[in-house]
Amino acid sequence: MEMSFSNLVELKTFNVFPEYFVGISVLYILIVIILISYNVYGLIIQKALSECIGLTLLLTCYLILNDDLMIGQQGFELYSTLGFYKSFVTDFFASFTKFVVCFFSAFYFFLIADFLKEYKVTSFEYLLFLSLAVLGLMLLCSSNDLLTAYLAIELVSLSSYVLAAFKKTSNYSAEAGVKYLITGAISSAFFLLGSSFIYAYSGTVNLTDLGFILFDQTWFCLTEHSSSAITSTIDFNDLLKPFLEIGLGFILFSLFIKLALAPFHVWSLDVYEGSPTTSTFFFAVIAKLSFFVFLTRISYLAVFLYHDTWQFYAMFVALFSVFVGSFGGLRQRKLKTLLAYSSVSHMGYSLLAFSSGTRFGVEMLLFYLVIYILSGLGVWFVILGTKINRKRYTDKFSKELGDLVLLRKSNPALALSFTFTMFSIAGIPPLIGFFSKMGIFLSVLHAKYYLLALLAILCSVVSTFYYLRIIKLLYFENLLIGKLYYPLTSSKTILFSFLILSLVFLFTNPTFLYLIVYKAVISSFVV
Repeated sequence: MEMSFSNLVELKTFNVFPEYFVGISVLYILIVIILISYNVYGLIIQKALSECIGLTLLLTCYLILNDDLMIGQQGFELYSTLGFYKSFVTDFFASFTKFVVCFFSAFYFFLIADFLKEYKVTSFEYLLFLSLAVLGLMLLCSSNDLLTAYLAIELVSLSSYVLAAFKKTSNYSAEAGVKYLITGAISSAFFLLGSSFIYAYSGTVNLTDLGFILFDQTWFCLTEHSSSAITSTIDFNDLLKPFLEIGLGFILFSLFIKLALAPFHVWSLDVYEGSPTTSTFFFAVIAKLSFFVFLTRISYLAVFLYHDTWQFYAMFVALFSVFVGSFGGLRQRKLKTLLAYSSVSHMGYSLLAFSSGTRFGVEMLLFYLVIYILSGLGVWFVILGTKINRKRYTDKFSKELGDLVLLRKSNPALALSFTFTMFSIAGIPPLIGFFSKMGIFLSVLHAKYYLLALLAILCSVVSTFYYLRIIKLLYFENLLIGKLYYPLTSSKTILFSFLILSLVFLFTNPTFLYLIVYKAVISSFVV
């Protein structure tokens, strides 16, 4: 009997091996945990499971590095692999961003392993939902199709809703989950509506096909109108062009909500404050890069010929986010809310580089996001690692800025490391945060938007105030009471030391990261 292989996926087009490995690992861990007596050894398994998932993600990093695209055998050529009917793309840009997501997510799982008991997160489902969210972020980095991207975003979002409301005994956590669910549903609806408008205009939701269609239409417009067929085609396309603009606007609106950019950031303040701290850690640090990757891919590869459609809106939202994040955090006393405003301003700086419309801007965007994740891991590790002394302060459950005044007494080394991290996030020279923020401003100046760069620099000066206020509380406030926190004796101090040393290394030699980012962008973008 003759067999048909027309419906089989060729091995060379199966370009989702890392995602496949993570997905199978999650299913395998789920089966193993169900089969063992979890009720007896819950806390022990919780810590071991977190470290096991971290090791799995490190192995995923090895799979990504083992790819020819990542080790650089293709040089700087515009080389990519399309798989699953062009729904997924594998190029150096996608490989590098997936490696960053997996590597820092592995660090995240190692960091939270010792702190889950302190924050009363003792169910193995919590870690499985985190793993599924990481899987969705990886799929989003390689998405080359609007529907594929939508499914990846929904995988991240559905997991995030549960993570936000996971502390069932807390009304604040339940409220955070409900607000996140409502906001996420609105965002998903706008994404699907925008995708339908783009399909009505072009007949496809594939980004590669959409780019070719728009390029062909532009070429028709550049030819002489000697043919009536060409003229009628141009008139028909001009008639349907609002469908493209409206659809792209809806998709941008949806992604801006996911990135918590102003004025779509209001949900993030309550969600970050009410969610478990380990969940807020994930929302604010790990989940941002992949959304910017897809936003860059659709704007610079699919519809860049119509960059005037999205560039103005992106600039306005970026500047408004920087303004709100800089001035909104000045009067904050709760530490998690302050970091939520800080995240809004940092996403605004990232969107400034994105809206520059140049390849240099994309390079600085990627460079800035990597430094932001690295610094964010250090900041949130301090928040997680400062364990409150319950014997002396039984009614103290939340962290406020005034509590940091006691960190220097309980752990001077941690306070010093936290100070360097704050200096880097504030963009104070000569730390690596200064180089990344300077790159953002240079990309805007390179695009000749001088007023926009000036306003962003002024807002950056304002936002430096609340970072310096934290340092003031650490070292220049009088100690009126005893030690609020236990000394940090966890083995995770080694990981935190590695993060601080990474900031120092990138400060002394930022060229290493510059070259990787440059190759990732130049191998995928021609702008």
